[in-house]
Amino acid sequence: MGEHTDRLMKPIALLLLPLFCPAAVLPSDVSAVVDLARSAPGEFAADALIRVAALDRLEKPRRIELLEEAFRRASEAQEPLKREAAIARAGGPASFLNRAYGQDLDALSLRMRAVEAMLVLDKRKARELFQQMPPLEVPKVACEQSMVYNVDRYYAVLGQIAKQSYTPKETARNEPVRLLEQAVRTLTSSAQVKPAALMTLNAGLKDQDLQLVSAALAGALGKIMGDDRTFTHYSVTTGPAILDLVNELKQRKLNPLPLVEGYRLYLVNNLAGDRCADDDLMQNGANSYSMATGRAADALGGEAAAFYNRQIRMSPLQPLSENEMTPSKLEGAAAGLRSCRDKECASISEQYRVLVFDAGGRPLRGDEKNTPEWRAMLQQFLTAMASWTASTDASETEFFREKSEFYNALIAALPNGPTRQDVLRSWLDFLQKEHNPSLQRIEWLLPVNTLIGRVSLDPLGVGKIADELRQVKDPVIALYVELERLAPRTPDRIMSLL
Repeated sequence: MGEHTDRLMKPIALLLLPLFCPAAVLPSDVSAVVDLARSAPGEFAADALIRVAALDRLEKPRRIELLEEAFRRASEAQEPLKREAAIARAGGPASFLNRAYGQDLDALSLRMRAVEAMLVLDKRKARELFQQMPPLEVPKVACEQSMVYNVDRYYAVLGQIAKQSYTPKETARNEPVRLLEQAVRTLTSSAQVKPAALMTLNAGLKDQDLQLVSAALAGALGKIMGDDRTFTHYSVTTGPAILDLVNELKQRKLNPLPLVEGYRLYLVNNLAGDRCADDDLMQNGANSYSMATGRAADALGGEAAAFYNRQIRMSPLQPLSENEMTPSKLEGAAAGLRSCRDKECASISEQYRVLVFDAGGRPLRGDEKNTPEWRAMLQQFLTAMASWTASTDASETEFFREKSEFYNALIAALPNGPTRQDVLRSWLDFLQKEHNPSLQRIEWLLPVNTLIGRVSLDPLGVGKIADELRQVKDPVIALYVELERLAPRTPDRIMSLL
């Protein structure tokens, strides 16, 4: 009897086993990286766990667990939202800051990365994670600030959630439409308008639902005002997104007039409101341009108004008049647009210029660098870099940013060989010494990511440095070295940080 019972119970036990046992143990190399990640600050931990969860060789339940953990750890990130430079000046910090934020290590970007990855594995769980987030709030940006917020990814992921994560029954109850409608109805910032319009356009909505969500967007537009820095930065790209949505409504023989009217009110409220006194830097400054589009942004929104009058306006609405585009007053200007303001940095900058360019400003050729005179200048420059320390005329953040940029630029200008390895070694030593709490974590990590990326792109030319990287004592650098080995980035992802 007992033997017969055992034979019957064994198949049942095998069926129940997965319910009571944890997922398979992680491979040792993966487990080591996960352990390093769990000991790291929140944004580094979340970033590493998301990258590890992308490994196809891991079992699906393990990947889901890692993404859930990454989503939780993302809340510990120093920066809540991604930013980008609204004003860029040659020699200023905009390029460094854009690349730092381009690592997607702010809390919102990390959560969206985790949700995107979860959509591939478990659509319902991806929606559950997304719905755990509080409503999106984009702070207003003062004219004295040069960085604005970028929430494009939030709306791209929201559109995917609405399109992919609902069952046919839920869709029949219009649940995804209500999700989108609520999202666009609560817009408060110019940073949200373009991505919300594109989300609405690409959500695959039926005619009546597209009309409903577009009407909600139209109603929200007229209430957005009081943040000229953000409005002017996005003015060039918002109009075309609105036009695409208007054209889609027309093509489906739906009524675009409420949206056109809402967008007109949005332009008037912002063009005729309080404006930043330095809006001209976003167009007419000698070395300024819109970082979002790579081309000149209109100083006072005139291009956005002209685009509306020419491409979007429809009868019976009137063209925007000059009075409707005249600011009520100009106030405030961005600070911190220039770098290298202290004499130590200026001296390093001049030495670098002589080392890399000829008297006419042309980059030196390879043969021009292969001379005793040039090698002597290089050694002088490296000595000056080694002795350069933070001064009272620049903050620690400015010093770190500027010195890192000189190292990065010098590596790009040097041919492969022992000297290039020496510079990478000096840069690594600097990064370990400058890992201090006064620096923003995403700014400190950018040169770390850049250095590791350069080594991974050129394993033969700087192979010895790869061995030294694997022996570093700094736990975060060690994490990213091992992470690059376990889950390497694509070359284009690395190049975007250089």
